[in-house]
Amino acid sequence: MSFGSLFQGPVAVKMAKKAINQGAEVDMPSALAVEEECYEQVLHTQDRLEGLAAFAEKRKPVYKGK
Repeated sequence: MSFGSLFQGPVAVKMAKKAINQGAEVDMPSALAVEEECYEQVLHTQDRLEGLAAFAEKRKPVYKGK
């Protein structure tokens, strides 16, 4: 299992795309604010915890989009 699989959950992918798309169009401070907002939305998700647990247990994560 790769470390990259931790970041394949649907919520994380959605927020990464949002950060990239919106952040590319603004100045650096604004882009960092968008990134922080997106990360905050991922930080407290069940998928994030599942990804961390799966990595620690050396298994594939089962994401639910929550």
